[in-house]
Amino acid sequence: MSEAERRRSYAESRVLISSDAILNTTFDDGDLYFTGEQIELMRNLMQYANRIESYAAEYEPGYYLTPDDTDWDAIQAIVADLEETLMGNPNTIFGFLSRTMWQDIKDPADAGTNTVYLEWTAPNTLHVINGITVFNATSTITTITIELVRGAITYYLELYDAPFGGKPYHWEGKLYLLDGDYVRASFYGCTAGDVLYLQAHGYSMSVPN
Repeated sequence: MSEAERRRSYAESRVLISSDAILNTTFDDGDLYFTGEQIELMRNLMQYANRIESYAAEYEPGYYLTPDDTDWDAIQAIVADLEETLMGNPNTIFGFLSRTMWQDIKDPADAGTNTVYLEWTAPNTLHVINGITVFNATSTITTITIELVRGAITYYLELYDAPFGGKPYHWEGKLYLLDGDYVRASFYGCTAGDVLYLQAHGYSMSVPN
């Protein structure tokens, strides 16, 4: 594509998309909630994302250059991925249900090892966990582990040695829980009568059949 072919005149009212901002974004990936109306609006705006005239690779007085062939191929791939997200993949866009906080308390605990767990079994629901907190409100014990249980497999997320009594311990990350998955905390070396806490926070999504 020659520079003459890339050169475009424009009016001051024209809205242009910077190709550099698309190809070298400063944003991290993230989970966003869109209403149905917002999704419909974005679907209609996709027609502009498919036109090379909507992009500016370089601004000059009175004209601008569209992306070159290499950049345009990369932009088209990004646009195609966005179109698939908005229109073609029912497993990508879930319906937001609610922000949620979960808590379970074992009071009183038995001497020795105790488990506290949070379980979700609602059909067609995905729970996204962003953080988990555990603590023994009463005494210092041997160990606390945070675990994700999925069927017959236990995944160990965190281990705290000699956690102080009354001090919360926080795990931060991202867990996706489907039907039957649950988070469990195991408290080792408890004294009879201890009070044990397991808390989690995140949000729930409706998953298509």
